[in-house]
Amino acid sequence: MPTPKSAEHEPTTMNWKNVVKKMTSLGQRFGSCPNDIPPLQHTHAEGAEYQLFRETAKQHWESMRSHYQKAATAFSNGQKGHAAYLADQGRLHNRKAQEADAKASQNIFAARNKNIENMITIDLHGQHVKPAMRLLKLHLLFGAFVRSVRLFRVITGCGAHGVGKSKLKNSVVELLKKERIEWTEENRGTLLIKLDGRMNFSFLDTDDDDDDN
Repeated sequence: MPTPKSAEHEPTTMNWKNVVKKMTSLGQRFGSCPNDIPPLQHTHAEGAEYQLFRETAKQHWESMRSHYQKAATAFSNGQKGHAAYLADQGRLHNRKAQEADAKASQNIFAARNKNIENMITIDLHGQHVKPAMRLLKLHLLFGAFVRSVRLFRVITGCGAHGVGKSKLKNSVVELLKKERIEWTEENRGTLLIKLDGRMNFSFLDTDDDDDDN
């Protein structure tokens, strides 16, 4: 019997490193930044402090415009080699200005949201263990990259007899212990997970979910 087309596109394994690359490409990683951008010194970004965060970017934008103007002048004077060099320097400052603006945006967001702990609730009750664990890992990564999310409420169910010993719940607890993630039990079928912003989960070193029961 031929394989249904819908099944052909259903992934059987998850390459977690590729997931991280895709999240990083969306600009959600807060931990990496250019070396020449000063670290955040303020805990509250209000009023004129926004301009402090933008100062490095402003300097690069001004340098970019200056180099481009000088390149145009050099080119008009027949100094094509020097003009090319100045244009390259302008493009360099353009890139650094964009990086500095991105970092300023991150710093402002971190300062304004420092004391906000948003909670996301996910209901895994009724799922088979392997797809449930895959969904949980995706949400852990989401919380690592989206710093405004710090708490997850995970509903696992209590098991067939309602005694709080479901196979899914045990698998979730084992993963949390393995990753050294802080958690508490809200009730027999619900766990509260608190994230600390780290991204070095051990499951990123595996290409599939074979470690899930």
